[in-house]
Amino acid sequence: MSSIVDETPLVPVIHKSEFDDVAAEFLTAYCPEALETPMPVPIMKIARKKLGLIVCTKYRLSEDFSILGQMCFNSGYVDVYLKDTDEYIQLTVRRGTMFIDPDVVELRNEGCFNNTVTHECVHWYKHRNYHLLDHVNDIKRSKKQQCPAAEPDERIQNERKDEDWMEWQANGIAPRILMPKEMFIQEAEDFREELSEIDNPYIWGYTLKNKLAEFFQVSKQSAGIWMQELGIL
Repeated sequence: MSSIVDETPLVPVIHKSEFDDVAAEFLTAYCPEALETPMPVPIMKIARKKLGLIVCTKYRLSEDFSILGQMCFNSGYVDVYLKDTDEYIQLTVRRGTMFIDPDVVELRNEGCFNNTVTHECVHWYKHRNYHLLDHVNDIKRSKKQQCPAAEPDERIQNERKDEDWMEWQANGIAPRILMPKEMFIQEAEDFREELSEIDNPYIWGYTLKNKLAEFFQVSKQSAGIWMQELGIL
């Protein structure tokens, strides 16, 4: 599959209509079987073994849990928060280090953890050229992209900075990697037959959403949003 984005060090141009293609491109490179058979995408294995990233889940990134993940694009120092001593410290990290807040599973869920890891993988896959060029302004500090817990307002597009556009891209592409479109539809059809005896449409939709979320190891919210976008609900 040919690339649909600009491979210059600038922010790649990826339209929302192309998110599925980018997700398929990623999976073709690192987990092609997920495009052929419905399955939970082994994103941690992809991050560590296929992309060669270092995944650290030891340190919080913010005092108030406002940052879920962070991708470091070059070696240098970064700030992390120590909950036990209530202080920020500087760590020296290697290029390709991914931080995931250790409390993501407890305060959110496992699906949110998997999505955050995938989100950071998208940053590495599509945005590292931009950040590698940009880090020359401060060669000692590791150039990073952070994943905030709150998603940006979709309505304020004309005020977005480069980092905001890259965050928007990662937010849109990550769920499509974990739930490839055709495989998600196929699995939904299989579950549809299994749930055919449920007459109440609300209970049917709620049960289907839960089953798809559990199968693909994503959050119920993420599965529900994808069901709506695909017209399954």
